[in-house]
Amino acid sequence: MSQIWSVAQEGPIEGVLVALQLLCFGVFGVLLSKADIASHRLPNRLVGSWLLASLALVICLGASSGGLPGILQGFLGMLLLGGGYLLISLISAGAMGMGDVKLAGVLGLNLGYYSLPALFLATLLTFVLATFWVIGGVIVRKLTLKSAVPFGPFMVIGAFAVLLVAR
Repeated sequence: MSQIWSVAQEGPIEGVLVALQLLCFGVFGVLLSKADIASHRLPNRLVGSWLLASLALVICLGASSGGLPGILQGFLGMLLLGGGYLLISLISAGAMGMGDVKLAGVLGLNLGYYSLPALFLATLLTFVLATFWVIGGVIVRKLTLKSAVPFGPFMVIGAFAVLLVAR
C-alpha cells in the first residue's frame, strides 16, 4: 500500500486532508495542464494558489498525523525538486521555463511529505512520458526534435502517478 493511502487510513481528519490534496492535484493539475498546452505558460496565480493550498494541507497533515518530520520532509522535497528543475532550466538555456520550476516546487512539497525517493521516481516518469510523446510526435510527423512541448502536463501526471503508488 502506498504511503498516501496509509496516512488516509489513520483517521477521518487525515482521510479528508488526503482527499483534499488529491482534489487539488485534480483541479490545479487540469487547469495548469490546459493553460500550458494552450499557451506554453503556467500562470503564476494558479501555481501560487496550489502552493498555498499545499502548504496548508501539508502543515495540517503533519499536525494531525506525524508532526514536524513530515512537514520538514515536505519542505525538503520542495527545495530538492524545485532546485533540480531550476538547475535543468539554467543548463537548458531556455528549453524549460520558470513556470516548470515553480510547479516542481509545489509537486516536491506534496510528494516530499510522503517520500523523498518519490521525487526521483516522479522526475524519471515525467521525462520518460515526455520523451515518448515527442518520439511519437516525430514518428507521425506532428513534431520535430526542436518543437516546443508543454512540460507541465507531464510533470503533473508523473507526480500524481507516483503519489498514488510510492512508498
